[in-house]
Amino acid sequence: MKTDTKLTMAIVTPILILAIWLPRGLKLDQFVTPDEAAWVGRSASFYYALAHRNFPDTFQHSHPGVTATWAGAFVFYRQYTAFSWEATRRPLKNWKYIEPFLEAHGQDPLEILKSIRLLIVLGNTTVLGLAFLSARRLIGLWPAAIGFILIAFDPFHVGLTRLLHLDGLMGNLMLLAVLAFMNFTYQGRHLLDLALATTATGLAWLTKSPSLFLVPFISFLMVVEIWNRRQGNRRLQLGDWWQSIWPLIILLLGSALVFVLLWPAMWVDPLGTLEKMSTQTKIYAIEGHSLNTFFNGHIFEGDPGWAFYPVNYLWRTTPVVLAGLCLAGLTFRLRWWSFEQPFRRRVAVWLVLFAILFMLQMSFGAKKFDRYIIPSFLPLDLLAGMGWAALFSWLWRRYDRLLTRVLIVALLISCMGWQILLTVQYSPYYLTYYNPLLGGSIKAPGVMMIGWGEGLDQAARYLNTKPDAKDLRVMTHYPDGSVSYFFDGKAMDLPDVWEGPDADQMDGIDYLILYVHQWQRQIPDPAMVEYFSTKKPELVIKINGLEYARVYNLHD
Repeated sequence: MKTDTKLTMAIVTPILILAIWLPRGLKLDQFVTPDEAAWVGRSASFYYALAHRNFPDTFQHSHPGVTATWAGAFVFYRQYTAFSWEATRRPLKNWKYIEPFLEAHGQDPLEILKSIRLLIVLGNTTVLGLAFLSARRLIGLWPAAIGFILIAFDPFHVGLTRLLHLDGLMGNLMLLAVLAFMNFTYQGRHLLDLALATTATGLAWLTKSPSLFLVPFISFLMVVEIWNRRQGNRRLQLGDWWQSIWPLIILLLGSALVFVLLWPAMWVDPLGTLEKMSTQTKIYAIEGHSLNTFFNGHIFEGDPGWAFYPVNYLWRTTPVVLAGLCLAGLTFRLRWWSFEQPFRRRVAVWLVLFAILFMLQMSFGAKKFDRYIIPSFLPLDLLAGMGWAALFSWLWRRYDRLLTRVLIVALLISCMGWQILLTVQYSPYYLTYYNPLLGGSIKAPGVMMIGWGEGLDQAARYLNTKPDAKDLRVMTHYPDGSVSYFFDGKAMDLPDVWEGPDADQMDGIDYLILYVHQWQRQIPDPAMVEYFSTKKPELVIKINGLEYARVYNLHD
């Protein structure tokens, strides 16, 4: 297989960028996850703070999510500029007040969210495009292209990177930072690569705090490279150390500069801002989620244990990626094509280490969700691409008959087609995918915590067909965004403590929606979940064979 001509690059690159964009950039108004309404509200507050030069209030969350709120602020500036002077302090006190304020002023929160999502998708596509160009220089065109096809149609990654959410963007930026820095290290020490790694690192820090993992990881990479610079038993000289360390110093200082320049809260109160970030992060790490976590058939109050992330990875990845990883291990040992050159073998080792060490870092925290390890998916997808490329290269070199090579190309297309098919069949509910090798959606509810709000949009649309839908009152555990953005009536929170079907707290409520999270995790009140499990719902919403929501008519 011929590799890396300018013409081939000119053809492959736009096709790959289009492949990244398509599953992420379409149907962006179909459903809303529970967290996204919060980020719409935080974006509005961020925009208001910028407009009034109240820079301390650009601190919206400890994550810190600044890249997301910048995208949201831009959308508010373009679509609802008047928010900066029509809003008062009251709707800014709590993100839940933003939605009714927007609706009262003729603004559709779903349209605003859709526009912000579009910017997030554009950002993710740009970052992944740059990451592909970096990977191509490290491992070659075809291994990089196959690896990024796997990333482009990784259903879990697609689902995360089309939302107003942080983990997908953080993972993409971390991948770009590591690839660019390895290019600097192994491919001529070009300052452009160092600048790209520095910018990506700073933006990753602004997105979510677990990306600080880049500091020890890149430092570890540099220490290993310093050790490898020894010639025989020669002692390392001061110049050797300086040659290896100054890029790390530049990266850290430059990333810190990006972090400060793009977050106005850091301009006026840097120590206070960092203290608020670290305090909340410690709480998440030590205390875990405020609600129960379901895992492996059990409900946990706090940390679900060390098996959580390895098991979640297997359920969320695809058979094509797992097969590619097996091939990568085999072909690495045999030194086939993708793994012939020593520095490419080192790149493969670093990709594995990145995935494992990041997963290990996240395992120390008590609060655990499958999305938290999305940065580990990307290097493993890329490594799987190297495995598949090595196999097809070996076949191509071994068999030179035309018919055989046509069959080799057909096999490659079939393997990548399976990955693509696994993804597109779940559109637009990509996060409902579960690995068919482990039992898919049939077995997943016994192991995994299911549901990101999928199906609640369908419940809301169903209720909108009722007579006088605008006068209906509905109770649900996820009223904000997931139901309210689609429902014409009023969506209300379920009580934390349920006092029974005849209690005053249920007065005036017409419908109740139970979500899969609730019967898995027995929240917010096990007694309520138990009571409604004995009642027949008016509507059961299933997606890809899996039950997600039940709609109960309280007047029956």
